[in-house]
Amino acid sequence: MSSDNLFEDIEQDNNPSFYGNPSIINDPYSNKSAATKTTSENNSITTDPSTNCNNLNKPDQTNQQQSNIVNSTIGLSKKILELLNEPELSIDIINSEKLVNSSIIVYTIQLSSVSLNSKIVVKRRYSEFKSLRDNLLKLFPTLIIPPIPEKHTILNYLLNSINNSNEYNIIEMRKRYFKLFLNDLIFDSSESVKNCQLLHKFFDPNYELCWYNALNEPPVNLIPNNLLLANPINPTDQNGLYSLLPIVNGFDFNSHIDNLNNLKKINNELYKLNDQIKLYELKGFEQDLNFTIPEDLINFEIKFHQIIKILTDLNKLDLKITKNFKHLINNLIELGGNLNNFSLQIYQQNSNTNKENNQLSESIEKFGSTMDQNFLNFENFVLNQLIPQWQEPINQMIQYHYTSLNLIKFYKYKIIQFKILYKLKFNKFQQLINLSNIGGATTTKIKHNDEEEQEEEEEEVVVNNLDHLKDLNSPTLNNALKNLSIKKISKKSSWYGLFGGNNNTKKFNFQLPVTEDMESSSSQQPHASIKFKLAHIEKELNKLNQLIELCSNDMEQLTKALMNTFKEFLEKLEKKWLLLMLNYIKNCKLLFSENLNNWNQFKEFLVTGSFEEVN
Repeated sequence: MSSDNLFEDIEQDNNPSFYGNPSIINDPYSNKSAATKTTSENNSITTDPSTNCNNLNKPDQTNQQQSNIVNSTIGLSKKILELLNEPELSIDIINSEKLVNSSIIVYTIQLSSVSLNSKIVVKRRYSEFKSLRDNLLKLFPTLIIPPIPEKHTILNYLLNSINNSNEYNIIEMRKRYFKLFLNDLIFDSSESVKNCQLLHKFFDPNYELCWYNALNEPPVNLIPNNLLLANPINPTDQNGLYSLLPIVNGFDFNSHIDNLNNLKKINNELYKLNDQIKLYELKGFEQDLNFTIPEDLINFEIKFHQIIKILTDLNKLDLKITKNFKHLINNLIELGGNLNNFSLQIYQQNSNTNKENNQLSESIEKFGSTMDQNFLNFENFVLNQLIPQWQEPINQMIQYHYTSLNLIKFYKYKIIQFKILYKLKFNKFQQLINLSNIGGATTTKIKHNDEEEQEEEEEEVVVNNLDHLKDLNSPTLNNALKNLSIKKISKKSSWYGLFGGNNNTKKFNFQLPVTEDMESSSSQQPHASIKFKLAHIEKELNKLNQLIELCSNDMEQLTKALMNTFKEFLEKLEKKWLLLMLNYIKNCKLLFSENLNNWNQFKEFLVTGSFEEVN
């Protein structure tokens, strides 16, 4: 086998153009009589008399085959839906096997119900389990989807492949995890998850060889590539406004790494932003940021981190306990074997000479047998109770809480997106004010120039009308008339200036902040360019107002949905934890009771010489 494609996760025998297994499509329930009846009914066709007579009795094989496919698919989908809604449904991973000439392992899933007398069997790989969960997370970003076991690294896979016992343990562990995953998904999750078409296709044998098709059909293909550009409650919503939302850098829905501030700090930042908006009190800047993170949601994040730390420490302790139990089992095996050998040696040496030595040999043998029984009890406890019923469920709980924190991370990015919209609106609003001032200044300047021209004309008329004052021979008036004829009177000048006074207005050096495109157009039509920019910014502000209103409603619904999800999650987890503890105590009690019974039997043998079970 080539090592190049040893670890590549490639669909085996995958043909996207072929819809499923032909044997299942043609006869999904192994009911040949029903299939024959359906075929015979579909063979009858209606023809038009005007058509060629050669085609009158020719069956339409293509339509017949398509009809069979549709009928079998609809029937199978209905059967899957009935099974998933059956309270007595049993879900099992009944087998695991390697694909031929491959290192890929497939797991056989069986859904069965005694009351319905129905059963469905389908084979799935690890990658298909993972793709199912990843897409369910995207389809339901406000729900906690159960975890699956993490994929091993290439190094671990190589080491485990060399050691067949380790590889077997990993496969068995995954079978248990997948069973927990499917049970929690169907019995403990939301009804919307149970009724999801993607989940139904996962159990559909028609999609066994073409799971890739299910991932490229509704509802999965309706989800945007970036989940921030989707409705957080219903990502398959086709509202085009979501595509206009800003993209936040660093967002990766599949990553569990959260480098953002906690909800408490983000909430404080929201308060500051709201205060800044109110501080400006700008006319026309509606939509105050009336959004804050509920205190309960902030406490959920703190609680999840605390629980993860406690469970992680407990998991480390469980690993040490499991390791100690395995050492104890090895010691019991070694001690029991030595005792049995020792009793045999005593018996062989003194079997014909000393009766007491024979009794000693028998007592040592019984002692060794008791050790063997105890080691079997410990081994059964570790392999069938401690690891699958205690250690693995605790690890699953840790993954559950990490999934919860991932939902909170998504919530944080939606808040950042919400804040970006407000900042964009504020910047656009500032641009609108600046352009409005520029437009007003331009209009004032044009009006100012018109007034100057009018005043100059009036001054010329005044000068002409003052010529008769020269006849008065007044030195003061003659000097004023001389000054008036030599220099032009500036804007805002008064008659005081005519008499030699200095009452000129101040000159301001003000330049318009225009762009190059606007500068070329403003030289010709300054009003049109500014009006165009004003209209464009107003359109952007209207669109931002729509997006803010959209996000405001989404954030309100998203907050309520997460609050309900986390409350239900902690309630369910509390019940699960209680059952887990009770089961763990019960198994420990059973272990020590059996060992105590073994030692009481050995004690009874030493006293009475007979080996009887002691209750």
